[in-house]
Amino acid sequence: MVNEVTLPSSDQTPALAVAEHGLTEPAVLLDQALEWSGFWRLPMHSQRPTEDGRVLILVDLHAFTPAQPVVTRIDLVEHLIDALADRGWQQIAIASGPDSSITWAENRSVVVMADLLGYRYETARGTFYDVLDLSEDLADAGFPETSALAGSGLSRHWLDADLRIVFAKCKTDQRELFALSAYCLLSVLPLADKDYFYRQRIGLTEVLSALLNLHPPHFAIIDACGAAHGSGGRQFPKLIATNAVIAGVDPLAVDCITALKMGADPAASPLLAGLMAALAMPALANVAGSRARFADFLLPDPILAESTRARDASPVFASLTAPWLQQVDENLFPFKNLFDAKANTLIAHHLADLDRDPAAGYWLISWNFFFSWLNQSLYAWQVSADKDSVMRRVKAVSPETLACGPDDYAVMERELLDLEAWLNAACTEEKPMRWRYLNRAVVFDYHHTYPVPFEDFVRRVDISRTIQFMNDYIGGTVLPIERDADGRPVKQVERNLYLPQPNYLVWSGGKEIDVSKIESLVYAPERQRMFWKTIKSENQSATYDDGIVTFEAVGDGTRVTIFGRQLFALPPFWELVQLDRYPQLKNILVEDAYTTFFSRTFSNFEALLEQREIAIGRVWHKPKTTHDSPRRPIETLLKLAGELSEAAAPAIDGLLASGESVATTAGGRGKVQGKTDSQGFTHFRAGAHEPEPAVNNPATAWLSEFYQGYVQALGRDFANPHPYAATAGKQQPPEG
Repeated sequence: MVNEVTLPSSDQTPALAVAEHGLTEPAVLLDQALEWSGFWRLPMHSQRPTEDGRVLILVDLHAFTPAQPVVTRIDLVEHLIDALADRGWQQIAIASGPDSSITWAENRSVVVMADLLGYRYETARGTFYDVLDLSEDLADAGFPETSALAGSGLSRHWLDADLRIVFAKCKTDQRELFALSAYCLLSVLPLADKDYFYRQRIGLTEVLSALLNLHPPHFAIIDACGAAHGSGGRQFPKLIATNAVIAGVDPLAVDCITALKMGADPAASPLLAGLMAALAMPALANVAGSRARFADFLLPDPILAESTRARDASPVFASLTAPWLQQVDENLFPFKNLFDAKANTLIAHHLADLDRDPAAGYWLISWNFFFSWLNQSLYAWQVSADKDSVMRRVKAVSPETLACGPDDYAVMERELLDLEAWLNAACTEEKPMRWRYLNRAVVFDYHHTYPVPFEDFVRRVDISRTIQFMNDYIGGTVLPIERDADGRPVKQVERNLYLPQPNYLVWSGGKEIDVSKIESLVYAPERQRMFWKTIKSENQSATYDDGIVTFEAVGDGTRVTIFGRQLFALPPFWELVQLDRYPQLKNILVEDAYTTFFSRTFSNFEALLEQREIAIGRVWHKPKTTHDSPRRPIETLLKLAGELSEAAAPAIDGLLASGESVATTAGGRGKVQGKTDSQGFTHFRAGAHEPEPAVNNPATAWLSEFYQGYVQALGRDFANPHPYAATAGKQQPPEG
């Protein structure tokens, strides 16, 4: 039965189109989707240069076997190329970018993958096209300082295209539930190790919203002519005959309508939900075609998706396990590391059909949560005992702070001054730390006087950076909005992150403090003040985190006072405890937490005066090229194992030697003995009798055999880290 279709009129805003029919050729469905969605009425087709117009088609290329239904169909891509050529476009190219698999598998460059999957640079009708790598030929993309991609370039191929089309595949995903056009847009970003640099370092929502704001595609198409469904996701995709093409101008709208046809809530994907929150809900009012759900379509198990996201929150475990859990044709994409190849052989085949093998699914979910628990435990230990090993955070300022105007800054100052007056009236005692509750929030001040002249103090401690000088600051961004005649900021926005406060809350699931603020500064000859107010907490860790810091001259010294109002979210465990029922205990904990935090903050000021470093945490790897990435954990472990083996060799050889029977001569003469050096070699005196073959002690024979095999295996691994490169049936990827 043919779906009843409502077609848009020629003067309507371009529609979303769903061309679907089980008996219709895919090329015909593509033509219908392009026509119904108003693709050929886009202004690019009439406004482009006649001969120099350039079309770039971003396609899904990231398969591990040619038959996997996770890549855009070549026949559909080439049919689109022919249709564009028929309308006068002469410079047409397909494009993609490498992904994180390039760190552990061979032949993952764009040109090699396109060749292995069957792209031949010419359609069956004779239209020529190019294959481009979006990690190459980078240019300044013009991302503003407020952007998560500030300072990042993009390929000129993408920036200079007159018509940019994203042509994605309809597929499920173990992390996101589904991966459609928004996910495909990750290939536009230049750095190859996208999981490390974009997912874990910044966040997919932030980087993709920055891309969509400034350099979006002009059109989006989803190839659902045979989709990948089920819990296997992109790791073990299962083909289902969906026979549809979905197209439209807005990639988020295209993803939403495709998700609905898959039977999913579009917001169930963290990526799509985040993009809709950042860029507004897409309009679905003008849809041409069937909106009925795909029959028998299976989505991934939600618990599996949750556990995968929990595991992959760790850069270590995400990188470690990725090659072990992926179906791979090793003849085309050999592993770079022998250990990964062996682990994949041992593990991957058990996960081939998660929807029909509940035991395998439970096993994978359990291990995912185990890795997540290990990561959380390691993080808790770092926060408690080794803060310098915590990774620093890289976050862009919230758009809500940038939307604040002069009135918002004026209201903030009046509100905080009123709160300060309220605290002065409520607290008559004279001590470094004063505090009271107000509407569940803690209103406090803390002061300290330094024996440093005011002029020297403000020269060494910049009041505009006070937030960054506080205890346990782990990263963020500050952006001046307005400066005075001396170049000092008088209005600025800031996003800052702190380790969980107090630190012991990390063991019960305490969140990092993540807040975006507006700030104003006032400078006077003997007094400087900065006001700040939280506008948004991105992870809902804070309701209030507002305050005033004051530097003022007091005789020959400088008095620093920090006033604030704070209300932070507690972990579920402490919410259940209901500390409000035990006010004396709660007061002790609150006073201890604030005293500890601000005494350490004032120690940071003292360190700055002495020009000592106060920053905590490790910085992320800085890539020298687009293909540069940090060493994978397995490589570090193998290197460590090799070093330990070398260090332990003399001791093990000595143990083995002591367990062997002493050889004697045939005539019963004395023992023939030698001296063993530090390298494990035994030296005999010249003229010594030749010993008879030694009789091995059965108790140590197994240890000798294991040790010799282990050392030989390590030697092979380090001598040939690419064990299959010489036997791979296809060419190796080009350098760069």
